Amino acid sequence: MSASASHRSVLRYIYNHNPFYVISAVLMLFAVRSAYGTIEIGSINCWIMMGVLAGYTLLLAGIGVLIVRWGKVWEDARSILLLLLLLFLGVSVSMDDLFSRVSQDQGLLLMCGGFLFSALLSEAVLWGAGIRLGVRYRIPYHLFLALFYAAPWWCSPEMHPRSPAELEWTLFLFPVVASVLFLCLWPAIRGGVSYVKSNGTPWGWPWFPWIAFGMIAACVAFRSFILCLTFGPAGPMWIKPISGPRLISFDTLWGFYFLIPLGFVLLVLLLEGAILTRNKVFQAGLVRLAPLLLLLAMPMSGGPVHTGFLFKVTDAIGSPIWLAAWMLVGFYLWAVVRRVPDAIWGGVGVLALFTIVGPQTLGTRTLIEPTPWPLLLDGALMLGLGLRRRSSGICTAGVIAATLGIWYLIPDSILAEYRFTACFHLLWLSMLVLGLTMKDDFSRVLQCASALLIPLVSVVVILNERAAEIPLIWRLSYVGSWAVGCLLIARLWSSRWFKFSFAATVGILLYTSATFAFRLAIQYLSREAVIAFIWSAAALILAFLISAHKARWLPEPAWLTFRKDTPPEPEILSPPPDVTSGEEE
Repeated sequence: MSASASHRSVLRYIYNHNPFYVISAVLMLFAVRSAYGTIEIGSINCWIMMGVLAGYTLLLAGIGVLIVRWGKVWEDARSILLLLLLLFLGVSVSMDDLFSRVSQDQGLLLMCGGFLFSALLSEAVLWGAGIRLGVRYRIPYHLFLALFYAAPWWCSPEMHPRSPAELEWTLFLFPVVASVLFLCLWPAIRGGVSYVKSNGTPWGWPWFPWIAFGMIAACVAFRSFILCLTFGPAGPMWIKPISGPRLISFDTLWGFYFLIPLGFVLLVLLLEGAILTRNKVFQAGLVRLAPLLLLLAMPMSGGPVHTGFLFKVTDAIGSPIWLAAWMLVGFYLWAVVRRVPDAIWGGVGVLALFTIVGPQTLGTRTLIEPTPWPLLLDGALMLGLGLRRRSSGICTAGVIAATLGIWYLIPDSILAEYRFTACFHLLWLSMLVLGLTMKDDFSRVLQCASALLIPLVSVVVILNERAAEIPLIWRLSYVGSWAVGCLLIARLWSSRWFKFSFAATVGILLYTSATFAFRLAIQYLSREAVIAFIWSAAALILAFLISAHKARWLPEPAWLTFRKDTPPEPEILSPPPDVTSGEEE
């Protein structure tokens, strides 16, 4: 491609997407932010900054209506409409310092004025552009606008004097309130695609109007951070170093864990939308990616203000990781109720986290001692699901989880000394039962594994040093019982694996019995006499087997039979009678 053609493609891309509205808005917000960092903040200057943002917002709204109403340039209008939401947030943020400087009556008027400005301008843009936004979407939208302006008024210590601890919890509750407002979108989601038909734009559901509410979710996260930065107990927002310009102090009580309730609500709303549209791919993606909510619970700062409030939250309601895990359990439970495929596995995985995650867990250093009840519950769930689906693999996974739970449970019981033996036999017997009762491919693997374990365990029981504490007669009885069991299973289920296991176990049993008898005999007789008795008995057994074969009591061994390709010996025929001599006679 030539250089001129490449330049034309770049210019065409810029022309089609027209990013200059975004660039202009970003530069305007940056200019306001830079002004806050360089000029002396006062009541007059705060009004000027707010007025500049409000005027720019009004100008951008007018341009948006103009290009839609008379130009039908929807590609550029989409950028403008989203930028208006960001600018409404900027206007509300610019009021934060004013709420710290005006009286209570003036603060109330300021809050109402800011909300009315944003609400009326939004309605004017919708009417001027001919965009029809349903009541189910419009009411939550205006509630969010009201929240953006009411939050600084309510959190301001000058407007509502309160103790530092009460102020911290008030700031913490802001994203929680926003999450509740997002639940107000539930009726709109239930309306589905048909509710946004003929909306006056070229965009369909879900792009309209869910991109706008996605922007609102981002604004909620940013607004929560700014509230903590402005009104939090960290002290002045601006700090003056020894040399250089003033800087912002970011050691605040805010953390990403503030957004865990918001993330949970958004997951539920997205899942409901995917269910209503029967989008299986999106449902599966949500089920797989939902555990990323736990990333919000990771500590983000080591500052004293942030860490101090994190400890307060942990002591009062639980650690963020613990809370996020419970919310994920609720999400997967709702997905199971709504019959989302494979949602049960996500719930099982998250539930297993509670084995090592407790209310005081803040990271890897504060993990708790393993607790058995999550594993036992997971095991029961998987075992029930496996029996319902007739799947030996799922049942085996449930048995393994339950066995691990019992492993951590036994130390608190009278069976602590026999923990390994009890858990091993539970797992082994479960594999045996599943292998014999299930009829899928994995059940045959379980049959083979459980059969091979019988002679191996028999060897361990006989030769292990720890097993030597148990009387030999008990150990021989144990091995003999498994030999009888192998024989019965081999006959009833026609399993060749248990036939091999029976033969191996009987061999081990006979060898052990003979060894025990030999050691017992040499205690009373000489070693040569005992060896002679053994060889005598062996010779007698061999002689009896030969006699039994001659009596046709035993099957013919292959090495005694003639091969098919061996020619038979010639038969000796007697001479025929002499007919001539008889006639002569």
